Amino acid sequence: MRAINLLFATLLIAPIAKAQDKGYEGDLGGTIGMSIPMGEIAETWGKDMFTVGGHLTLPSRRLPLQFGAAFGYAEMGKDVSTVPVTDPNLLATEGRLAVKAKVFSYHTLLRLSPSKGKVRPYIEGLAGLRQFTTQSKLTVEGLDEALRKERNANDFVMSTGWAAGLMVTLGGSGYIEARVERFHSGKTTFVDPSSIAVDQNGEVSFSTLNSATGAMNVLLGVGFRF
Repeated sequence: MRAINLLFATLLIAPIAKAQDKGYEGDLGGTIGMSIPMGEIAETWGKDMFTVGGHLTLPSRRLPLQFGAAFGYAEMGKDVSTVPVTDPNLLATEGRLAVKAKVFSYHTLLRLSPSKGKVRPYIEGLAGLRQFTTQSKLTVEGLDEALRKERNANDFVMSTGWAAGLMVTLGGSGYIEARVERFHSGKTTFVDPSSIAVDQNGEVSFSTLNSATGAMNVLLGVGFRF
């Protein structure tokens, strides 16, 4: 009887010991959600944006820490107009001029995620840059590439923040997550999307705003661990 009890105890302990020996994991994931202006920019501009992003983290294996990078993209606004095209090499006489005001985010991250279970909460510290840029692109039907591309405005600003999330395992290595990010970004000048205008000759004009550029992102995501 004692031998049987010892056998059962060994069978129960072995999987737990194996899981504990595996170490912590890294992950690769993508997110979608809403970016909400916070602080000064909420008063200066104050419109929510749809945002997409991704992140890659690498494990330290024996410590509940992950190191990595996060990327984000959001569109502040755009204007699309039909403008004349006078290129003698083209049959087309009109083109489509799209002017977009966009925000890119580039951050390094340090994550604390102590759980190895199916449900894994985490918190992060983030530091990096946010880029506020406005670009125009002229396309003509029948051409594979844009006839003209131009960067109308561009500015980078330092950014720090934090994130908190909850990952839930799906299958072996997949997961879904809910995530909140809060960025404290410095003061910068950016294009007011509502002011973008294109005249009959295809000339772009706009006015600018200046403020601190904090934001809170509320996100859902999917990914896999490795």
